[in-house]
Amino acid sequence: MAESPAAPSEEEVRRLLMIYQQHQAEAEAIVQQLGLFQLSIEGCEKALKAVEAMEAAEDGQDMLVPIGQGSFIHARLASKEKVVVGVGAGVSIEKSAKDAKDALSQRKAQLLEASAKLNQTLSRIEAEMGKIQSIAAQYEKQFAE
Repeated sequence: MAESPAAPSEEEVRRLLMIYQQHQAEAEAIVQQLGLFQLSIEGCEKALKAVEAMEAAEDGQDMLVPIGQGSFIHARLASKEKVVVGVGAGVSIEKSAKDAKDALSQRKAQLLEASAKLNQTLSRIEAEMGKIQSIAAQYEKQFAE
């Protein structure tokens, strides 16, 4: 955005305000998406720990199984060989413990990569917003003179 020595037109001020508001909305949406990604990453980490704990257990062993919100149910491990893993769209499939860990690790890596890209986009948007704020401050100074 070019800076001009002349006072900005009302149209230019409105245009900058509109762009700023668009950036602000985009940034808020990205922050929400990052929060969802973080929850999914934490879910992958919990699932990985559960599979690892299951592998260390013995068939028939009594266990406490997390059901969310810090709550658990008593259960008996029928088999530590197979894990049911969600693959999306409400579909789950049975996998070996190793394959389940691989799938969960891959999903976590994908989420971390997407999160990093969103963070880069957020940084770029915030930089643009900073430029607009700087220009707006210059305009305000010109109006005060």
